[in-house]
Amino acid sequence: MNKFWDKVLKCKHEPTNNYLADFTCETPYCEATEYHCKKCGAYITECGCGFNNGISGWSHSRCITENKKKGII
Repeated sequence: MNKFWDKVLKCKHEPTNNYLADFTCETPYCEATEYHCKKCGAYITECGCGFNNGISGWSHSRCITENKKKGII
């Protein structure tokens, strides 16, 4: 693993005060929330059903943009 992910996996995440994003989950009647950790810099996504739960080095909106450029979505 690289240094970023070693740091992320050891981190006790704390949200920053300046970033919080909500988006619609792919499952019916669920929404996801994403926050940016001020300690490690990762983006943590959580949703009610668990489908979108995860940690990334990129925000959800950046992932969507990059996937559209590649023709994935």
